[in-house]
Amino acid sequence: MTDAEKKIEYKERLEQKSIVTSRLSETTRFVAFGIVAWVFAVQASDAEFSKTYIQTHEIWINTAGALAVISIASDYFQYICAYLSVKHALKRKEHGYKFNRNHPAYFLQTTFFIIKQVTVGLGAIAIATTFALHIFLN
Repeated sequence: MTDAEKKIEYKERLEQKSIVTSRLSETTRFVAFGIVAWVFAVQASDAEFSKTYIQTHEIWINTAGALAVISIASDYFQYICAYLSVKHALKRKEHGYKFNRNHPAYFLQTTFFIIKQVTVGLGAIAIATTFALHIFLN
């Protein structure tokens, strides 16, 4: 593979990474808001199912809701950090406008990206598990 071909492949991988990262963020947001809506609906419902579901699994339901809110906040903070990181990179003319991987905003952008994925994943697992247990054991 020539250097020119390697550069093309590298560029294609970066484009794929950008697309996947964007889709992950969209999906995370969608799932997190869905969890918040689920928790609100279950907590606000007078249905017998909701009452027994809450009685049995309230700590897990509330934890899932809290994790979803943390995920939504992390999504927002990730974008703020990305903005600050790009702003900082645009001031680095002498470094070819490259990102400073040691800059706090760059580090926090990655950290918040990971936090939002983990928290929404844990929240989704909590909701799916408690719902399945409630359905099958009651």
